Amino acid sequence: METTPYEFTVGLMEVDPDLGRFLTDEELAELARIALVTRDVTGEIDVAELLQNEDAYGVLIHQGMVLRRIRVGQRATLRLLGPGEMLILGDSPRSALVAENDYTAIADTRLVMLDDRLMDAAQRWPRLFAALQSKMAEQNERLVVQLAICQLPRVTDRLLALMWLLAEWWGRVTPSGVILPLALTHDALGGMIGARRPTVTLALGELSERGAIVRHDRGWLLLEGLSEPTDVAGPAEVPELLGLEPTAWSADEMRVKPNGVEQDHLTHQELLASVARLRSEHVVNRERVRERLAAAERSREMVSERRARSRRERR
Repeated sequence: METTPYEFTVGLMEVDPDLGRFLTDEELAELARIALVTRDVTGEIDVAELLQNEDAYGVLIHQGMVLRRIRVGQRATLRLLGPGEMLILGDSPRSALVAENDYTAIADTRLVMLDDRLMDAAQRWPRLFAALQSKMAEQNERLVVQLAICQLPRVTDRLLALMWLLAEWWGRVTPSGVILPLALTHDALGGMIGARRPTVTLALGELSERGAIVRHDRGWLLLEGLSEPTDVAGPAEVPELLGLEPTAWSADEMRVKPNGVEQDHLTHQELLASVARLRSEHVVNRERVRERLAAAERSREMVSERRARSRRERR
């Protein structure tokens, strides 16, 4: 990560005027005099190290863009963070499912340090906390929308919806349509919608052919909105939180009776061995069923041939 060797400051209201949405005019006038430290960054960012070095609890993107990449298993998910969005690390340990979690800043990205200066201001004007919480809620809402986009069955719909979501942040309305001034590779688009690059390439070709989007030297021109759903699914079943009372699977109550003989509950390794045995039996039974179906198909063909021969002989 490359950072500026010297310090810039920027007025709090210059960072994001929405931070003063709950304050009075008099409070805003005083708040405008508060300046926060900024850092210009490029390349991969070690957010934890940056916060420690700056003695800050978080950063707010003032300009530019930060790409967050999270890998679970063999697939990586991408998310773009733009001006006004925050990077705040919690104290809880990261999920064990996450194999990689990194941040990369594009050129000309400026981060504002959220440190004691902001905390002191919030103590003086507590409604500043409400504005910060509101911004975090909006940021989480965009994340939820991206998650919902990933559930759309058609990749073309996912791509179109994602571009409109990004356009809400970076787009510009023109007489020709909405311009999305982002250079997005097919791999990056696939990472944001949960699709592989070849599938994204085909979907982009389909969208371009029907005139929904146009790619040009300044990004993308969006001409078609997302179509209204024709078959709206009903409400999902409400999950049920199971109680902690003893069940037949508890260590004290679970018993197995191989060959009719009762014994203590299975260990973890014994359970794994039982699952492996059942899988092997399933494979054997599946092959037997396939052989029987093949034999039945041969018998059917033989019967059909005999019937046809019998009809020819009667003629």
